[in-house]
Amino acid sequence: MRVAVVQMQIVDGEPVANCQHATALMLAHPGAELYVLPELWTTGYAHDCWRAVAEETTPSLCTQLQELASNQRAAIAGSMISLNGEGQLVNRLWVFSPDGSDPVLYDKGHLFRPMQEHLHLAAGTRRVRLALGGVETALSICFDLRFPELYRRDAAEGAELFLVVSEWPHPRGEALRLLARARALENQAYLVLANRVGPAEDGTQFCGGSMVVGPDGSVLADTAGGEAVIFAEIEAAAVRAQRAAFPVLGLRAEGLDF
Repeated sequence: MRVAVVQMQIVDGEPVANCQHATALMLAHPGAELYVLPELWTTGYAHDCWRAVAEETTPSLCTQLQELASNQRAAIAGSMISLNGEGQLVNRLWVFSPDGSDPVLYDKGHLFRPMQEHLHLAAGTRRVRLALGGVETALSICFDLRFPELYRRDAAEGAELFLVVSEWPHPRGEALRLLARARALENQAYLVLANRVGPAEDGTQFCGGSMVVGPDGSVLADTAGGEAVIFAEIEAAAVRAQRAAFPVLGLRAEGLDF
């Protein structure tokens, strides 16, 4: 499966403009079977607009993204401010399929207090996996990376690829990349990381560093400092060969490791 990671700047509180920009980046880089956009790529952390965007704009953007996925014959993943079934705001990772089936949804489970997520959002309560291009794929968002149990459970249940969308700021860029590589290496799985880059309206600088990591922890594709679209090949056979040759997951001890 050919994956494209879209590292982009975001204009806080301008979902229509951000969608136009993201669409242009994807159309300018054809040929992927999966495009991965950053966390909250339509609004950033413009808290004041979240309710209105979730109610009035996110549904229409979902329609546009589903049409784009169908037209480009590629899945599209990225998180947007959304409403759950109880009318609460959530940070929701959407995965739109090229076949027009219902999108797969993951609501961020670990809310990041320094960005005031806990004051505005409801936390998700379930792990989500799906098959993408024949690869068992687990979904996560940003701060989730600091909770390795989430990834280990998914890997133990068959996940071969982790999708991580994020808005990870400076000065913790090295921590982001270290955690991403660790989650891939310790679980012998691919990890695709799409992070925001550039400044927010409040002066926060987002660090970029988007990349694709292989099941041996090596970086297969990397970004420079600014906006970029990078490509990598994901092969489930490589995960299965790595796990067969060095069966770490199978050596977990009940009562000790879980």
